[in-house]
Amino acid sequence: MRFRKVVRRSSTVPRKPPAKPLQPPPDAVAPLHPVLRRWIAESFGWLTQAQELTLPHILAGRSVLLSSPTGSGKTLAGFLGVLDHLVRAHDAGTLGDQIHCIYISPLRALTYDIEKNLTPALRGIGLEEVIRVGVRTGDTTATDRAKLRRRPPHILLTTPESLAILLPQAGWAETLCNVRFVILDELHALAENKRGAHLMLSLERLQRRVGSELVRIGLSATAAPLPLLAEFLVGQGRPCEIVEARMERRRRVEVLSPLRRDPYPPAGYTAQRVMQDIAQIIERNRNVIVFCNTRSSTESIAIRLKTALPELAGKIEAHHASLDRDVRLEVEDRLKQGDLRAVVCSTSLELGVDIGSVDCVVMISTPKGISRALQRIGRSGHSIHTESHGILVATNVNDLMECIVCAEMTRNVQLDAVKPLEKPLDVLAQHLVGMAMEGGFTREDLLKTVRRAFAFRDLAEAELERVLNYLEGGGRSLEKQYRESFGKVMWLDDRLALPSRKVERDYLANVGVIHTEGMVSVILGKRRLGQIEEGFLKRLKLEDI
Repeated sequence: MRFRKVVRRSSTVPRKPPAKPLQPPPDAVAPLHPVLRRWIAESFGWLTQAQELTLPHILAGRSVLLSSPTGSGKTLAGFLGVLDHLVRAHDAGTLGDQIHCIYISPLRALTYDIEKNLTPALRGIGLEEVIRVGVRTGDTTATDRAKLRRRPPHILLTTPESLAILLPQAGWAETLCNVRFVILDELHALAENKRGAHLMLSLERLQRRVGSELVRIGLSATAAPLPLLAEFLVGQGRPCEIVEARMERRRRVEVLSPLRRDPYPPAGYTAQRVMQDIAQIIERNRNVIVFCNTRSSTESIAIRLKTALPELAGKIEAHHASLDRDVRLEVEDRLKQGDLRAVVCSTSLELGVDIGSVDCVVMISTPKGISRALQRIGRSGHSIHTESHGILVATNVNDLMECIVCAEMTRNVQLDAVKPLEKPLDVLAQHLVGMAMEGGFTREDLLKTVRRAFAFRDLAEAELERVLNYLEGGGRSLEKQYRESFGKVMWLDDRLALPSRKVERDYLANVGVIHTEGMVSVILGKRRLGQIEEGFLKRLKLEDI
């Protein structure tokens, strides 16, 4: 049997782009401060549907979940109401040196991206020197951390792990007491894993410290079912508005299969068979993102494409989480400026990092999920009225069938259902140590606070006691002889407390649920390229590339 190129094209029928009005619709922007209304009129002319529908809820102090396609202005939709609050606080003289809004992203790269995008907005409203934006992630230097503590920003950009580090530290306690808004970007990327459960417990601890209800703003590109995601966002027993901005946008999805005799051998990776086809796609377009499912294949395919396109080798780069931050930022900036023809990446460019306009997205095999496929395809044609173009590359016969199904389900936008974790007790154990650092928690306070988080809404008292007993002495098998060695918490006047400063240091150094291995830095000349795992290094031989 001879194989032929299999192509599945799908597109949604686009609505006719509305004529750009000369000024923003008055009903949408009327409640905003005059300087914001003027800036919107001069910069955009009008608000997108996502922004129009979300803004009233934020201004009214209601938590909201916004689900909207990539390129619909979700980030500005989340920040518009916050900027209005800050501008009015400045006018009233109540801005102070306190954090008013925390923006949380699952990716460090997103926080830096948001910082770059907020600066023009603050400059446009004339408050660039007044409203401060600060970034606190694992990349933040000790010097910058000290500066943030001495003079806190009004908008803090951070990650779930860094927020958990800040909460129990005495130097941040007063600063965090006045937080009003929390923006959670790419919420769907957190909902199904331990990082999401970890973050929601942090928000409940922050909620207890603030006292009044936080305005939680969840931003998600592709997710379902939305009511479940909304409950995950706000916690047990709290209201949440759901905004779904459906932006009709053309989407073209193709499946690529090699046109050769016996294109798929019975076993083995066959991406090399289609390397010339991918090279032709890069030659035909101004800029292309090639998604791989692993970092090793990202590096391999980047090298193969450089070899296949020697005249464009300087304009093809790799991008993944193991690369040094400076290397990643350089690639992102070059892509946004149009200086690169192709970027080969793993999942690092999958979320909302601003990379400008991309002509085409190539996916080596399927991303193992319709939501992720839509997310990746949405990185191309990154504006409201342009077409998204995605190509799924089948690497073997089974993969070919999977690619065809993925393309069909992508056309029908048949999203994977979100399935949040239920009661991850290792996450709970970490937070109980953090609560002991904060001090003042009784057993009743612990149970009440923890149960407000979605993942722990059904936590039984007996389950909480089991975790507390484990933390007090290492469990039944160890507590009698090694309680002093293994104890992480203790009770002092019926309040949870720490037995030593060593536990506090261990908590701050190890908090989080991202599995890490021993890492080795990779240096080329005097330049640090990134890090690789020790286990990977052990498998390398001399002259391996």
